[in-house]
Amino acid sequence: MEKLRLNKETESQLIAYFNGELDGEEEKKLGEWIAENQKNREACEALLEDYLRIRWAQENASIREERAKKVIFSSLKRKRKPWLYYCAAASVILLFVCVGILFTRERKEVLPQGAVDVEIKSVHPRAVLVLSSGEQVELASSRLEIQERDGLIVKVDSGRGIRYDSLAPELIEKVELIYNKIVVPRGGEYFVTLSDGTKVWMDAESELEYPVNFSADCREVKLKGEAYFSVTKDEEKPFYVRSGEYSVRVYGTEFNVNAYNLQRIETVLVEGLVGFRLNASLPEQMLQPNQLALVNMETGECEIREVDITPYVAWKNQDIVFANERLESIMEKVARWYDVVVFFQNEGLKNLRFDCNMQRYANIEDLLFFLEKTSNACFAINGRTVVVSKK
Repeated sequence: MEKLRLNKETESQLIAYFNGELDGEEEKKLGEWIAENQKNREACEALLEDYLRIRWAQENASIREERAKKVIFSSLKRKRKPWLYYCAAASVILLFVCVGILFTRERKEVLPQGAVDVEIKSVHPRAVLVLSSGEQVELASSRLEIQERDGLIVKVDSGRGIRYDSLAPELIEKVELIYNKIVVPRGGEYFVTLSDGTKVWMDAESELEYPVNFSADCREVKLKGEAYFSVTKDEEKPFYVRSGEYSVRVYGTEFNVNAYNLQRIETVLVEGLVGFRLNASLPEQMLQPNQLALVNMETGECEIREVDITPYVAWKNQDIVFANERLESIMEKVARWYDVVVFFQNEGLKNLRFDCNMQRYANIEDLLFFLEKTSNACFAINGRTVVVSKK
């Protein structure tokens, strides 16, 4: 069947439709045109695919509407070619609100016939606080004040995280060092303000252990998983983040540590200065802003390189940013963020690479739809399992 060639006016209307710029009457008329016949639908889907690819590949997230239309129109006149990947991707808007008629069939196909339909929630504030006594407090829905054994008050607010108020300096040396731990499960995230004022954003499937009140001469926390730190400067009390034998010494700064995998511990410096060691017997190496330290704790290999830090820290601002990232790595993150199990039917699909920038709170079907529309991968959800296969 020969595909319908769209005139410029119809293309402009469809792009406005994708952008959510039509009023109710215009949207209704265009929806009726899409549903009128198969040729119209196929032409709309072809334009949408080009639109998605271009939106994902634009380097300027604030690109103007007229420029975007010009790029799309010119691209339709050329023979389609493989798309290059860029280190920065444009923000993907919520197209599903605007093109419901078009997406209805596509999104239903994500759930195969006979599959178990389970609600998969996007990442949301959720954690368990383990007190020094061993008592566990669910933080997702709590709003309370807890007094620890040293007299310090722990303030819990499910909407704003957890905060520790510091003891008076003259009392610090008189109390024993007691620890709390925050455990963030898959599908969760959490924010904590430590007793020295240091702010910590914790990603899904992470644990942070720390003193309720720091000692007089040192500040040290232990991390499993991933966290973003904004450390309060105190030259007399150095701040350390430890993941097993690996440690980061902080000299007043903001940085991100990803320690999910001991074969690839990542430390990205946003501002300030940090030093890191693979273990206590090795010399400290320094990290400058916009640098990434890659460490393999099993082999002792270490690499420092200049990077665009955005993809490494975007999660802290509720964004999903992939820059030329392998699908296997993307789906590992998806598994943590949405609390699902991922199964690849084709090993070769793990090496597909993507650029993307969208909100982290997006529905999982939305994210999988974008990945599917811009690749030869196909995604099916059955219960809490995501199956990745080849189209």
